[in-house]
Amino acid sequence: MKKEAKLLFCLIWISMLLISCDSQDASVTITSTPGSSPQVEFTTAPYIADYITMTYSQYATTDDNGAIKTQILSYEPDTKEMKKVFEFDYTAQYPLGFYDKSNERVYYTQRVDTEKDYGDQIFVRDLAEGTSIQLTESLFAVNYMIPSGNQLFFVANVKGEQAIRLGAIDLNTNAMTLWGDEDMLVEAITLDLMNQKIYVSAYSLEQRNYSQTHQDGPAGQNNFKMPTYTVYETDYDLKEKTKLFSKNYWIRMLMNTDGHVYAFCDKEYNKGQDPSTVVDYDIAMKTTNETKWGTVRLQRGEANYSSDGNKIYAIAIVKNKRGLHEYNVQSNTFTALFTPEDGFINNIQVVRGNH
Repeated sequence: MKKEAKLLFCLIWISMLLISCDSQDASVTITSTPGSSPQVEFTTAPYIADYITMTYSQYATTDDNGAIKTQILSYEPDTKEMKKVFEFDYTAQYPLGFYDKSNERVYYTQRVDTEKDYGDQIFVRDLAEGTSIQLTESLFAVNYMIPSGNQLFFVANVKGEQAIRLGAIDLNTNAMTLWGDEDMLVEAITLDLMNQKIYVSAYSLEQRNYSQTHQDGPAGQNNFKMPTYTVYETDYDLKEKTKLFSKNYWIRMLMNTDGHVYAFCDKEYNKGQDPSTVVDYDIAMKTTNETKWGTVRLQRGEANYSSDGNKIYAIAIVKNKRGLHEYNVQSNTFTALFTPEDGFINNIQVVRGNH
């Protein structure tokens, strides 16, 4: 991608590291009524197969100083069909998008200015009607968006807080619920749609700041002590807060399939030379098993399994080409699905079919 977009990615990632875990009551309900926005009606989803929704940014012209447009793309592994479903202006700090194929809607983020401040807010667009609704007004930066049923789950920094929290918007009432507290930074999430559970990687901002200011060892070396990352389980009401396991690793990505949660962990931030450690948590047995990820590194970007558990869809760099790849679990091989030479894939989400 062009330098400007890469810089925006670095800025939002750094802001995530600078802002994050224990509370008795993990949920707070806030009524969100931005402007005169109407409510979003939820309908029962028809049958769909697996697909990947992607947010892809590129210059609208060949002029490097021109406007950047962001597209929401959909890729279907069964048919190998790629299509553009929506395009919007790149105004957010780091734009996100999600194509809800069942309801023919897209969720996306854009910067909204007010007289006193600004922030990236979540919008929903009805593709059939061609109309957009602003769903939030109190957010500053958004890192995840995943709709499920009549709710939209997100991870964001709320204005006035340092924390990055998990949240949910009731699409029937526009009510917003937040999970966590002001000391929490949520790093990654994954949803178990079948059992309506959310798995969260998070750590304490206070502990990170202490580690940063109390580094031991010679000056000029990386003596930073990784804070304790914890993986939690919560329900769709965001009322539960069950601790599954903790590690002194950067737990940068979560995936789930067939009763297991997989946490991809690194010893240091943004160091991809060493293989990631994969912590396999068995939900029923409540046990963990650690192995090394012995193949191409999966980049941080919402990778996940297919419905049958035989494939992983992820952003990776294979043969010096960055893009969406399919990883075959049995053969340990990668297949390139979309590796653009210009533009940049901001993020993906794997949407499992309702077979």
